[in-house]
Order: sequence, then C-alpha cells, then structure tokens
Amino acid sequence: MMKDKVVILTYGGTGREIGEIASEQYTVIGFLDDVKHCKEILGKLEEMSNFDEEVKFISGLGSYRSMKLRRRKLEEMELNSFINLISLDAKIYKTATLGQGVVVFPQTIISVNSIIGDHVFIYHNCVISHDVIVKNYSMISNSVCVSGGVKIGENCYIGAGSTILEGVSIGDNCIIAAGATVLNDVEENKIYISNYEIKENKYNL
Repeated sequence: MMKDKVVILTYGGTGREIGEIASEQYTVIGFLDDVKHCKEILGKLEEMSNFDEEVKFISGLGSYRSMKLRRRKLEEMELNSFINLISLDAKIYKTATLGQGVVVFPQTIISVNSIIGDHVFIYHNCVISHDVIVKNYSMISNSVCVSGGVKIGENCYIGAGSTILEGVSIGDNCIIAAGATVLNDVEENKIYISNYEIKENKYNL
C-alpha cells in the first residue's frame, strides 16, 4: 500500500529528527525552509499552497528561538493541512485527546483523559500523566514528567528534565527552566527557575 506524502517544516535539527520519525509511516518528499541550503528543501514556508491537496504537512519549527516565528507562520496556514505525527514507540492512551499538528517523539507516554492542543511538541522520554491539559503551541522538552491534573498554557516551553507536580497550573507564555521542579502555580509571562527564583519573560512570544 502506498504511503501518504508529507512535507516537513523546517529543515533544522528538529526538522530532520521529525523526518526520521515520519519516514516510518509516510513518504517524506522534502522540507520547506526560508533558508535554502540543500536539495531536500523544496521551497519557503509560504509555498505550502503550491502542493496538491493529497500532500500533508508536519510542523518542524521546534526550538524555543523559533516559537514566535512558528506560531505566526502556522496561524496563517490551514490547520486541516497538518497531520499528527506520533512515534511508533510512543504510548497514547485511548481516552487522551490530541489536537491537530501535534508531534510526539519516541518513548513518550500520554495518559488517560489528557488533552493536548494544536501544534504541541512533546519530545523524547516524557510522561504526561492523567487529566493533564497542554494548550496550543506549547513545547515539552526531553525527559519531562508532568504529574496528574496539571494545566499548561499556550506558548509555553517546558525545559528538559523538569518535573511539574500534581495539580499545578502554568499560565500562557511561560518558560520552565531545564531541571526545575515546579511546586506551585506559575503566572503567565514568567520564567520559572526554581520556587525561589521567578522572572518576567521578556521574550515577547
């Protein structure tokens, strides 16, 4: 049976990682990137409309520095053009709900009744426990543990190896530092380093 065709946004390190995962399930015909530096790049991001309807897209702008660009670009595009990419090594419970354009990397678990918004990235070896909500455009880095009942707002970046304890709410546009343990709620537009050090997020995402 012929595999569905996909194009990945963009060709950076995360894009190439996504390409490897996608190739297990789809035919990857190339990448879109605003910097053309290899033959695998088919054009710029805004050239999505040049492809046939049968071609679907996977969001690949995966670094914190690219988050603002990623959201602006994706909001200009048709949401139904994007598919979810779930690694064959990930475990998604049947009662979990995923939006569109979601990417889940290998060895990650999303448990019962969790709700994942649109264009959310969840990287390798994460545990998303029961009844968690992750809103649109947020990114969860490698080896993060999100305990039950946690709420993560839009445009959040959860750093590698961090732990968010049960029932905590994190507001929109927050950064959680790598290795942090989040004990209490975090207001929107904050950078959480530890329970004793919280700063304003001036990155204006």
